[in-house]
Amino acid sequence: MIQNNADVRFRSTLGFTVFCLFAAAAAAAEDPPSRMRGKLWVNPVEFTECARETAIARGDTVILTGNGLAPNESVEITFSQADVERTLVTAKANAQGALSVRVTIPADAATDKDARLHATAQKGPDGNGLVLNSAPMQVFPDAKDTDGDGIKDMCDNCPQLAGSDMTDLDGDGLGDACDPCPTDPDDGAGSGTCADGNPNPQVPLSKP
Repeated sequence: MIQNNADVRFRSTLGFTVFCLFAAAAAAAEDPPSRMRGKLWVNPVEFTECARETAIARGDTVILTGNGLAPNESVEITFSQADVERTLVTAKANAQGALSVRVTIPADAATDKDARLHATAQKGPDGNGLVLNSAPMQVFPDAKDTDGDGIKDMCDNCPQLAGSDMTDLDGDGLGDACDPCPTDPDDGAGSGTCADGNPNPQVPLSKP
């Protein structure tokens, strides 16, 4: 009697284990694990000294590179701003799972919103499968050089003042040559006085 009870308990445990294994396999088939998200690098086709990944112009052609895909995997390249995403082109990874493809930035891209480029593989109905993302990029209307100093406006921290000095001591994105408060990232915050006590010439001083 004791032996029979032991057999029953063993068979019950074994049956439950097998059931769990089948259930786990079925769940995995219905809901595959998420793919790892990675980085997509944006490179200008024509390199210039001031070129940087986070600045692009409407109509620019760029080269996207990335890795970590499956060998010869198809991907969809998309361009997004805010909640709007559009497909630019489809491409394939090489035999090593690396991606290198040229795309053109839309000529009607907004200049007041950050943009990203994405490479999507095996995108399902729930929108999952996004595997490679670029860093946020700022879109400029064009690649002109307003002050004619050889540095494009989208890379020039003083686009209205010609000069090759790109020094920016306070790191506020405005070059020292045209920054009214070169050591104050807040430029006096509208007070008319910089952090070092010097007047900010762009903010009128209030009369007593």
